Amino acid sequence: MSWWMGAGLGFLRGGPLGAVIGGTMEHFLGKKLQKKMQESLPGITKQGEFITSLVVILARVARESGALMPKQVAVIHNFFMKNLSYGSSDLKSLDRLIKEVGSKKPDIERFVKEYKESCRNNYNLLLLALCYQITLVENDLGEETQSLIKKIVSELGLSYDQHNEVRAKYLLEPFKTPFHVLGLSSKASNDEIKKAYRKLASQCHPDRVAMEDENKVHEAHLKFIEVQSAYQELEKIRKF
Repeated sequence: MSWWMGAGLGFLRGGPLGAVIGGTMEHFLGKKLQKKMQESLPGITKQGEFITSLVVILARVARESGALMPKQVAVIHNFFMKNLSYGSSDLKSLDRLIKEVGSKKPDIERFVKEYKESCRNNYNLLLLALCYQITLVENDLGEETQSLIKKIVSELGLSYDQHNEVRAKYLLEPFKTPFHVLGLSSKASNDEIKKAYRKLASQCHPDRVAMEDENKVHEAHLKFIEVQSAYQELEKIRKF
């Protein structure tokens, strides 16, 4: 067993998925593949963990809205063939893992954490881009999948701006971030956030339109909730 196999993999072991991962990792330990990975993706300290967590996350994202489709599997195959010169026998090992993930829907947070640690956060944007690739190849970016991707973004520690930059590359509309709701840039100070929140909360408070027609009252109520939610989210992020 290779030098990295003993560390940090407790949550990957156990059950059918753990058995498949163990066997797949053993395959990834070949010196030829290790060397190729060092050349193509430098800075990865735990190669087997990187590959395994990457495949698990991508298969999990693809599986979120239904069955894993051949075009989605091809996205994973193409990445490994292009970057690591994988051949048919290598891809068969990946397919075992992909198949198992497709039936289990493993806990995504654990694998994102393992991915981050394995590459020291050097390839977080790569993971996000691949998540969109594997989804868009089937034109299947539904609410459930978008919610899962946002969860992955949060676990990766990426900013709203970084997320929207990746979305822009795939010609997707930017997410409406809490900063956008408050009319601020992501560089706004905590004091500016608080000031903007107080101003907007006062402007759209339902009490201000209590005597207006029902539609205006409803719109004000929704806007007020949106402003409150944006502020609460930024409170958690900025910890003020």
